[in-house]
Amino acid sequence: MCNLIKEIQQLIGREKVTRDVLLEIQGLVKDAIPEMQAELCHQDWEPGRYMLYKDPKHGFVVMMLVWGKGDKTPIHAHGTWGVEAVILNKVCVTNYTYCNISPKELCSAVLEAGEVAYVLPPDEDVHVVAQSGELPAITVHVYGKELTENIIFSPGSGFRPSSVTCRKISTNFFDFSNWLDAYHASTNTSKSAFS
Repeated sequence: MCNLIKEIQQLIGREKVTRDVLLEIQGLVKDAIPEMQAELCHQDWEPGRYMLYKDPKHGFVVMMLVWGKGDKTPIHAHGTWGVEAVILNKVCVTNYTYCNISPKELCSAVLEAGEVAYVLPPDEDVHVVAQSGELPAITVHVYGKELTENIIFSPGSGFRPSSVTCRKISTNFFDFSNWLDAYHASTNTSKSAFS
């Protein structure tokens, strides 16, 4: 198991994830970017979401998102803490207020490879992420729980749940085989949670 996972387990195991703990996790993820780049940036991925790791004890997950040209999320929230790292090319992140009628833009920034950001409900969780520039981008996200749905803003309807699917992949950096067996044992089913 990689050091990043062990270090996050240690942080989460000893205290609640506050802003200070989240900043520590953000630092750990930033330090691990070169290893993730070496593992993930030299393959021809299809655009989409990929599950890299799910922690059987603490429930946090690590996902990779591959952004094709022009890919963009709607305004959304996750309902859990998270750290997002850009490992290839760049994305634009625009933060919004949480408002069921009309979320207002707070700020926007282009994050380049090697940069990280975080989300923390309730006040720092609503955003849009968009691929930026001419080349596809890859981001790695650590979230406090598995995201089977995001909370999407829909004009006229406010924020509503919308299902999220992930493809499963195996990498050397994230020891996939150990956590998948633990995941199936913990859910007491043989059906895959990913599509």
